[in-house]
Amino acid sequence: MASPEQLPLELVGEILCRLPTRSLARFREVCKQWNAIWEDKSFLNNYFAHARPQFILRTNSQIYSVHINLNLDHVSRIEVREIALDDIPCQLHTSLVHCYGFLLSDICKKGFAIWNPCLRKSRWIVSEETHEFRFCGVGYDSTRPETGYKVFGFRICFDGTRQVYPKVVIYDCKYDTWKFIINASWVQDWRVPQLDCMVSLNGNLYWISYDSKTFEHFIRSFDFSKEMFKTLCRLPCNEEDFGYAQVLAVFRGDRFSVLKQSYRTRKVEILVTKHKIDGNGKAVAWMSFMTVSIPNFPRLQHKCLDSQPSYFVDNNKELFVCTCDETGHACIYIVKEHVFRKIPVDSMVDLWPSHLTYIPSFVSIPFIQR
Repeated sequence: MASPEQLPLELVGEILCRLPTRSLARFREVCKQWNAIWEDKSFLNNYFAHARPQFILRTNSQIYSVHINLNLDHVSRIEVREIALDDIPCQLHTSLVHCYGFLLSDICKKGFAIWNPCLRKSRWIVSEETHEFRFCGVGYDSTRPETGYKVFGFRICFDGTRQVYPKVVIYDCKYDTWKFIINASWVQDWRVPQLDCMVSLNGNLYWISYDSKTFEHFIRSFDFSKEMFKTLCRLPCNEEDFGYAQVLAVFRGDRFSVLKQSYRTRKVEILVTKHKIDGNGKAVAWMSFMTVSIPNFPRLQHKCLDSQPSYFVDNNKELFVCTCDETGHACIYIVKEHVFRKIPVDSMVDLWPSHLTYIPSFVSIPFIQR
């Protein structure tokens, strides 16, 4: 029988990327080669395309993971676990985003914290120069062979005519350095991002932005390789009354999906891009992936100020949504064809928690050794 070191890396990657997270934790200890595979970009892309997401919930004092188990009888159950934060003060968190298995949290006027719950390792970065910035994304320069992760922060500024423009700060995790960027052209082409709804894909950050002049929604991005903002595409619209709920997510590891819900009819539509997103300016084409039109289906967002629902869809066109119900309690909705099921999250979670979709991984915390 071949030893682990004798197996081709491609075969090892195909096996590992299809295993549950708990099994992966054991397999990392088999040999150095299997542990080091988490630094390989091709393996990571394959893993994130196959991995089953979880949900992360944050309250004023705790952070929880919600794992959905699909048993052999095809009945889904959830498992709620508290995530230990060690020395990171949860009560100071103002936003929480996910990237490649990392959780990034802006810490109000102090800096940011980044950690990997699977590895139970974290870092808290504090800087007096950046106390006015909001940190809300992690990415990397996709044109470089090595993956050097960078943290994105911004603050809103005004010029002499009271026009709005951003000042950007980028923290380089590998070299422990800060870079501040101001570009005059951003004054005319700036739209405030949704801080808690940024999505990382192929090293770049993406979010849905609204143009109040044209009444259109766009997908905007920040390109770490060129260190500039871009408009990826305009979101398709139709005559339906699609209201507040409009959420961007990664689909199958290399494409986008968008969840829309009509505030009036409660109809839900999931759109996906036909082709993978490569960030090279290729035209983005959309297609309808699934539609949920159930008479008693709930509103996934109750007020304009409520956090957007978090969601993911699988290859069987089953929709999983994390949100809060009308009483403020967190719950999971599972939708298959014309039937949906509501699963309340454990009562230990406080009312009106924020939440996001999360894919666990064993990527090392991207910091230099001090």
